[in-house]
Amino acid sequence: MGITIIVSLLTALCGGLVGTYCGARFLNARDDSKMKRVRTVASNAIKVLKKYSKQSYRKAENEFNTSFSLTEKRIIIVALHKLGVPVDVPTSEVFNLRSICFVDRIVDKDELDNIEYQIKKGYCDNLFYMDPDSYFASNYVILAVRNAGKKYVNEVLLKSEVDPATKTVSVPIKDLSQVFTLGEFKAIQVFREQVNDQMYFDDKGKPIKEKIDTLIRDIDLGLWDSYLMWNYEVYQSVKAQIQMSQVLSIASQSRPAVY
Repeated sequence: MGITIIVSLLTALCGGLVGTYCGARFLNARDDSKMKRVRTVASNAIKVLKKYSKQSYRKAENEFNTSFSLTEKRIIIVALHKLGVPVDVPTSEVFNLRSICFVDRIVDKDELDNIEYQIKKGYCDNLFYMDPDSYFASNYVILAVRNAGKKYVNEVLLKSEVDPATKTVSVPIKDLSQVFTLGEFKAIQVFREQVNDQMYFDDKGKPIKEKIDTLIRDIDLGLWDSYLMWNYEVYQSVKAQIQMSQVLSIASQSRPAVY
């Protein structure tokens, strides 16, 4: 009788372990198969973009939007944006999955190869299935100020020149209210002081297109966010404090020592 009970218990235990193991294996296999399909969709999206290498991303918009269903775009678009694909969200419009827009930036095949490698290796699986509506809505303010910064670069800096005599940047638009709203102007005040730099111009005072393109890319990557989000009055106060410290330091150094 005792042996029968022990055998029954061992049989139940073994059955439970086998069932749990097989069930876990089945669930893992199903999840892995599901992720492989998602990775394939994302990789195919990168392949579409690579067709337009050395052209503007905007050239790829039509094929990208017609090649993938709304469901597929909903699953992959946030991951692509986080990995470096320059998805554009106009500040005057609501994010629209039916018509994905891209930033006017040159497609870099090497950059896309790197993104595709990360996708295939599963390094960014956690980025898939993120809701694009809430994602882009939560980033609306920062996207808006980045767009204002890019607008300044394209509409003002790209059309400016450096005076060879004074080494100062001469902008073509004196009244920026013709181009920017008050909110946009407030957002770019600190930013424009920082980018009005002769490093973006050649020896003849003309803008260097490659460096301007790099500046646009840096804005999209968020490298200029701190300047675009910095209150201009606070910025001016900090500058004044630094200048005062420098004046006091020079004055203390020039004062004769008293013994």
